[in-house]
Amino acid sequence: MKISSLVARHNNVVSYDTDGVESSILDVYDRHIDTVFRVCYSLMGNKQDAEDAAQSVFVKLMENGRLFANSDHEKAWLIVTARNHCRDMHRKWWKKKVVDIDPSTMELAGLATVETRELEDNLRKLPSTLRLLLYLYYYEGYKVAEIAVMLKLNPNTVKSQMRSGRKRLKLQMGDDRYE
Repeated sequence: MKISSLVARHNNVVSYDTDGVESSILDVYDRHIDTVFRVCYSLMGNKQDAEDAAQSVFVKLMENGRLFANSDHEKAWLIVTARNHCRDMHRKWWKKKVVDIDPSTMELAGLATVETRELEDNLRKLPSTLRLLLYLYYYEGYKVAEIAVMLKLNPNTVKSQMRSGRKRLKLQMGDDRYE
């Protein structure tokens, strides 16, 4: 589909907030781009791939033309779509041939301290599924049950994987500082 036809259709893509107010794709983009970018960054590992993935997620939203029950449903759809798109990107043959030379780090909540950079580096060393669970729980504030529904997992699986992720992160960072 051509970009011009997507832009022409963007006026037809609406969602419904909790108040029942219609909003365009631009409003959806403004509300959720930071979250989608951070999910993509945590899964892709570098800024350029994360930007491409986030853009693709919003293009899928425009092409799909979905109607959402509320803002939470909209956000959950975008997160799941971002996760799936990033997984698809990792399956591509050319992705395995690319060397990541991006030294930039994701700034969490505007902080760029040494501890934050160390935490980010250690988070990137975790498998993508554990990284996503920890991100959704700690940075997006989702509860375990909400994550389980969103990712179609058993709540006990989410809990055990989060426990495993925290344990691995603690070992990577040196557990003597956190006891």
